[in-house]
Amino acid sequence: MLISLLRKENTDEVIEFLKKDSIAGAFIIGNVLEFGLDNRKDQRRCGDYYGYFSKGQIAGILPFYNMGSCIPLYYKEEVIEPFAQIMVHRPLEMLIGMKKFVQPLYDIISTEKNMLTYQESSYFINNSLTPFLLEGCSFAEANELDHQRVIDFVKDAYWYGFHQQYSLNEVEAFVKQRGVEEELLFLMAEGKMTAQAYVQASTDEINQIGGVYTVEGERGKGYCKALVSKLCHTIIKRGKTPTLIVRKNNFSALRAYASLGFTYFDDYLLIKFQV
Repeated sequence: MLISLLRKENTDEVIEFLKKDSIAGAFIIGNVLEFGLDNRKDQRRCGDYYGYFSKGQIAGILPFYNMGSCIPLYYKEEVIEPFAQIMVHRPLEMLIGMKKFVQPLYDIISTEKNMLTYQESSYFINNSLTPFLLEGCSFAEANELDHQRVIDFVKDAYWYGFHQQYSLNEVEAFVKQRGVEEELLFLMAEGKMTAQAYVQASTDEINQIGGVYTVEGERGKGYCKALVSKLCHTIIKRGKTPTLIVRKNNFSALRAYASLGFTYFDDYLLIKFQV
């Protein structure tokens, strides 16, 4: 057994390992392909990637991203304890991923970390889109709109939609540091930015949608459903599968996504800690 920080020369081996479960590893694959394994501190989606080697082969990957999140992926139980020990000794804001990978680690580190929220979600995939069109609205990408308006909207979306507070500089980095297929799309109603959604991870098989948000007072009008439908159409034209994550208790969103053709794939967890 050997745990070491992964470097650029490990890229091919890492991608081969991650593609064993390309959906569970989607966010990691997208980050590695777009930003590499070496940690550039000015890139929020770079980080330290720990690799667990068993008999000379990667058996687990534990990334700590500069944005504060950790997304574990492994296939052997022997990985759990040593990964948990690393997590205990490193600052950790968010532990996220498929429940089958996250829960065993959380069970160990929960006595050492002060948990703030434990969010149970479902991972959905769409293999048969039922399009939804909405009259009286249009779509615009971030680079087609006033930059400061985009920054302000996204900052508000983080706070009012997801209870995450970020500085203007952090939001600026989020808007700028996006991959080629990672659209940041807005729905315009009566000339106003009303809703947002974006592709948050991209692989050669899927595009994962995230950040779905509508301003308060405009909800229940189908804006997010239309926005997600538009993104799905773009993703499918690429020959890829749309996926997304939704909280288990967000019943309106669950109904909307089901009506678009999304189906349940696996359980997903997002756990926030006090740093």
